[in-house]
Amino acid sequence: MRAPLLELNLLQTLTAIHEGGTLARAADRVNRTQSAVSLQVQRLEALVGVELFSREGRALRLNTAGEALVAYAERMLDLNGEAVAAVRGRTVSGSVRLGMSVDFEHTWLPKAMARFATTHPRIQVELRVDRNSALQQAVARRDLDIALIFDNVSRHKAASGLTHMEWIASPAFTWDRSAELPLLLLEDPCMFRTGATRALEDAGIRWRLAVTSPSLGGIWATASACMGVTVRSAAAIPEGLAAVGAKLGLPALPEVGIRVIEAASRGSAPRATLRSVLHELVDELLVRG
Repeated sequence: MRAPLLELNLLQTLTAIHEGGTLARAADRVNRTQSAVSLQVQRLEALVGVELFSREGRALRLNTAGEALVAYAERMLDLNGEAVAAVRGRTVSGSVRLGMSVDFEHTWLPKAMARFATTHPRIQVELRVDRNSALQQAVARRDLDIALIFDNVSRHKAASGLTHMEWIASPAFTWDRSAELPLLLLEDPCMFRTGATRALEDAGIRWRLAVTSPSLGGIWATASACMGVTVRSAAAIPEGLAAVGAKLGLPALPEVGIRVIEAASRGSAPRATLRSVLHELVDELLVRG
């Protein structure tokens, strides 16, 4: 017996219900009416031959079968997006100058560049990895066309996504609360440095600057050596290090915005294409990472 062909629009609705939790939120996400979403759920359940949700009042929760299917749905939707991008991307050529925060160098950057090179082989990317402040200045001078950076959350600045700052250290790091907390921080200006020291001072926790470095590589190396705790983004924690705020009883840290910024110059097709890829990457990694 041949397996039924699952329709991508039905799988998109399934993931929207999973993320939103209710038919109303899912309907907003897929731009359909609640009744249409309900009919899509019924059709999907009819296709696979099993119920996918446990209904609790207005809330919908995936049952075991639904949880299994939504994992496949996310992969199928990703593959669909990659297929469309691969076909469209081959018609765009040219060059673009991209900046990316040092926080992404060993986390998001390899994935972003591998995906872009595969789907847009005719676009040449000139890449600069640097601190956020340096990238902002380079974009303002039009030395870069587009950049992905961390920035302070502000109602006047449209963020591509939001994450939060996190206390990061080696899982083996320990701290005697009667002693000063050793901090590993980048040189000023640095929003993560400011966020860390303000949070500790507000909580009445004594601290000392154990390491200051102009490069993030130096911070990660000393963190791996158990020399102290640093503060960076929860969305970009290198392998071998971990979020330790709860374990050490450290105070909550503020949110931080992830923004795509562009030079005030005439746009181009390669820049527009890369912008779309960056926004998709932020959405994917913040939701699923």
